[in-house]
Amino acid sequence: MPISVAGDVIAPARTGHGPGELDGRKVVARFVGVVARIPRYLKLGWRLMQDPTVSGRGKAALGGGLAYAVSPIDPVPGFIPVVGQLDDLAILLISVRTALRSCPAEVAEVHLQEAGLSWETLERDLVTLRATTIWLARRGGKLAMRFGKAILRVAAHRFPGAVPDPANGKTP
Repeated sequence: MPISVAGDVIAPARTGHGPGELDGRKVVARFVGVVARIPRYLKLGWRLMQDPTVSGRGKAALGGGLAYAVSPIDPVPGFIPVVGQLDDLAILLISVRTALRSCPAEVAEVHLQEAGLSWETLERDLVTLRATTIWLARRGGKLAMRFGKAILRVAAHRFPGAVPDPANGKTP
């Protein structure tokens, strides 16, 4: 199923990988755009922390999001390339959205404009992070299967009769 925001679709691939496969080129291109906007989101978060009209709940969300992002204790460790940073970035964007929602709408609009962002961009970037996570999980699963089969082939060759044949799943 395609993932969509405001008519902008990260569509299934036409590469023959399957009906539910996301188009990796679109996902990666959109993800690069999100990464390029990180300085704007940081600027926006800083401005929101300084604004007295942002509620305590909104500021707590920003503080918590920042603490999560810099904390070494993480469900997905930061040393794993890309995947380790995806959850941190998603939490930061969600905390910015929470802070924006906690202040008057006209104040939120001014902050977004000053940072060169919009509500649509923020929501689209969150969808992009979700799509990137799904795409990486699917690709990672396929790579793990290939790696596992290769290990089984090597083990079957070294220890005949002890390991199932990866081709048919039977022990010789």
